[in-house]
Amino acid sequence: MLGNSGYNSSRLGFRGTEDLGGGLAASFWLEAPISNDDGNPSALTFQRRSTVSLSGGFGEVRLGRDYTPTFWNDTVFDPFGTNGVGTNVISSAHSAVLTSVGLPSDSNYVRANNTVGYFLPSNLGGFYGQVQYGMHENVKTSGVEVSKAGRYVGGRVGYANGPVDVGLAYGRSDVVNNGAGTGVDVRTLNLGASYDFGVVKLFTELSRVTNEFYSYQLGSGKIDLNGFLIGATAPVGAGLIRVAYSQAKADLDSSYDPRSRKFAIGYVHNLSKRTALYTTVARVANKNGAPITVGGTPRFSTAAGYEPRNSTGYDFGIRHAF
Repeated sequence: MLGNSGYNSSRLGFRGTEDLGGGLAASFWLEAPISNDDGNPSALTFQRRSTVSLSGGFGEVRLGRDYTPTFWNDTVFDPFGTNGVGTNVISSAHSAVLTSVGLPSDSNYVRANNTVGYFLPSNLGGFYGQVQYGMHENVKTSGVEVSKAGRYVGGRVGYANGPVDVGLAYGRSDVVNNGAGTGVDVRTLNLGASYDFGVVKLFTELSRVTNEFYSYQLGSGKIDLNGFLIGATAPVGAGLIRVAYSQAKADLDSSYDPRSRKFAIGYVHNLSKRTALYTTVARVANKNGAPITVGGTPRFSTAAGYEPRNSTGYDFGIRHAF
């Protein structure tokens, strides 16, 4: 199968900054995904990022569609950057837990719409932080409680200086909240860290995702998803070796809690500063009905009683930046 974004996400972007004087600057950022395996023009929308911002000595205020603070740890502390078959199972299982019980997935996992965000200035000796609020923008009608679906609130703080980087993030997303007998909210807490020894860079992350729901069909309940990752990258000449092991386990208050484990190893060979060849191989092992595959979600229905026990995937490709 020919695809895209096995190493970096394929994208086309436009950004600019105007100096307003007095240390102030106004900026915009428009970034669109590119479906370069089939040239599908419908993919060319600015759904990756669409923001305007005002920055200065106070930091940055940013408005629009942007990455959520809680997603940053999942991707920054993953040697594969949540791209391709090497993507950690913490990321893959985040929404799969909800869909496996017939509930909608978390649309705010990676990005949120209608956000107002604040970022600390970059001159704090390595300390960084951000807060973000995404408005649901649903209309309240007479006699009907307004839906909060789409709302997101979260933040991230950390320290990055020299070889060390540590980040802690928390966020809450209202997946469904319609005041008519159905509600789903997702609360994410994760902690990631990396340390660059020069000859090898180590990564680790701990994650806990709490999915609370109530509905006429399922009643009320809670599903906790606990995950961890350990990984490393090592430069070798003009190339880079990447390796990671991750696990995600859902707590269903039973002795048969679904669990997925993934091991991935890959190599990137830089032909130049802008062009690289890459390859990755990954294997997922599922237990107790976990639905994860190297493609992220099952390629067949589990309704008939079939479950993906193990899957193996490969990436071979070329990355070019311009």
